[in-house]
Amino acid sequence: MGYYKDLKTVMRIVTDCMRNIHPIYSIKELMIKKELAKNPEMANENWDRFLPHFKKQNIKRKKVKQEKKQKKEYSPFPPEQLPRKEDLAMFSGEYFLTKEMKAEQQNERKRDQKAQRK
Repeated sequence: MGYYKDLKTVMRIVTDCMRNIHPIYSIKELMIKKELAKNPEMANENWDRFLPHFKKQNIKRKKVKQEKKQKKEYSPFPPEQLPRKEDLAMFSGEYFLTKEMKAEQQNERKRDQKAQRK
């Protein structure tokens, strides 16, 4: 099984996983501690300056108050279909015009716009 101290560290890592903390943070810390323990000069010093300090990156989102929307009356029928471009052109009569007549109308509109600018 292992030493009691090692079991405590494993238990801490597992409980952190349950609290939604990734185990890589704890593993990285353990690796650094292991390297520091090998060095006899560092045995009596404080290791806090060598250990990583991770910041929480959870951003608290502001709750936006939503205005109460008025409920629309329930209708079992879907809304009426919007007319297509071809349908609108048929209603106005432009669909049946020839290319020359369409070009004349566009030129006339441009002349009117120029006259209004002047």
